[in-house]
This record gives sequence, structure tokens and C-alpha cells, in this order.
Amino acid sequence: MELTSRQRKILALVVREYIDSAAPVGSAVICQKYLEEVSSATVRNELAALEELGFLTHPYTSAGRIPTDRGYRFYVDELMEAYRLTAREKTLVEQLQIALGRDLHSLLDETMKAIQSLSENYTTVLKTDDLLLNELTGSVRNTLERARQESLHLSGLSKMFYEPEFENVQNVRRMMDLLDDKTEMMHILDEHSGGETSVSIGAELQAEPLKDFSLVAQDFFYKGEKVGSLGIIGPTRMRYSKITAAVDNIARALDEIFAEL
Repeated sequence: MELTSRQRKILALVVREYIDSAAPVGSAVICQKYLEEVSSATVRNELAALEELGFLTHPYTSAGRIPTDRGYRFYVDELMEAYRLTAREKTLVEQLQIALGRDLHSLLDETMKAIQSLSENYTTVLKTDDLLLNELTGSVRNTLERARQESLHLSGLSKMFYEPEFENVQNVRRMMDLLDDKTEMMHILDEHSGGETSVSIGAELQAEPLKDFSLVAQDFFYKGEKVGSLGIIGPTRMRYSKITAAVDNIARALDEIFAEL
């Protein structure tokens, strides 16, 4: 859908401001902080137009707007600026190669620590093909028929509960129920990950407990065979630019590490 340049700018500002503040964004905030040269009435009209197009909505009787799933999707696909890892964040990724010097399981432990450090207050999920890992470490050799053996590792759940979305107890219960069902969580990760970083928002996850959440995920490989998938789950009010950069950098680092085995 074609938006005017001003509508694109205002939509990007609403998304970024809402991600930062978790509060509905009104025309006054947009004008005072970002668009002093544009009248409040003009911004109000543009916000109303964006809402009519389905990119924004407003909670209850609030004059401020918040992004819809459609608004977030347009932001991620069309408006989001690329995030560059800081020197400290790059170091976290580079340390994965050092962990491999100990053993593969240490590598996975360090992967969880790195992705959790980069993910802020979100939950990290890591699914691994345990039989393939055992083959790579020499625990299993000459396997004639490979059975499906997978594990799911979780980290950072308690941190995510500090996000404002979890003031709603129902959100806490839905998330806990889903994460307790590791088979379903692995299925969701399989459905929404691939060789490139995938961003799935709200209803796109096709899981009722995750209707207010997003998943950023990517697979990593050894000689073309998938070793596992890593992902970050957080509210739809997620820092998509930083999270996609974090997942992509770590998945690519793992690809490079496994390619050298």
C-alpha cells in the first residue's frame, strides 16, 4: 500500500516512540519532539488516516495511537533502519569462537548467554538437533538411521515479565502455558525460522498465547544440515532493529563456526 512520505515518517515515529515509551502516542508528542514545523492539526489528520488504513489503533478513549500488527509489519519491512552492533556487542559474538575451543556444549551455553545479553528484556529460545551435535562431538559415530532428538533451551523469561505488557496477569499465564509445552514451542520455532532472519508479528504466529507477541528467529547449519534454531520472543512492542541484528549476527557466527569443523 502506498503511503505518502509524511505518512511513512509519522508511522515510523509512532512505532519508535511507542516502543520506547509503551504509552499511546499523540499528535502533541510527534510535533514537540520530532515535527515542530508541522501543525498539530495536520498530524492529527495523518494519524486518523493511518488508523483508517489499519496501521494504527487507539486504546479505549485515549487520543494517542499505538501500532497494529499491520503497522509493525510495514515498519519492519519498509521503514526500519538497520542496527549496527556496538563494540561490546560484537565482542560477545566473537567470543563464541573461543567457546568452541572447549566443546560444542560450551558453545551452546555461550550462545545462550550472548543472545540473552543482546536481547534486553526478552526471552531467548534455542532448539538443537542433539543427535547431530553428538555426532559432531564424537559421542555417536556411523549412525545408520538418525532418530529425531531435539532439545529446547529457554533463558530470560523472568526479565521479560518486567515489561509493561505483563501487568496483565492473563499475558503471564498464556506465556507460561506455552513455554511449558516445549513440543508446541519447537513447532512454532520450526514454522517461523529459516536460513534468513524471520520476523513474525502477533497473529502471524498463529498461536493464541502469542497474539500480543513477536518472534525473531533464524536457523544455523552444518554442511547444509540444520543444527538448530535460535529466536527471541517479546511483546509486539519489540526493538525490532536491534533484535533482528542480534539474531542474524549470532546465527551467521554459528554458521561460520560449524563450517570450520
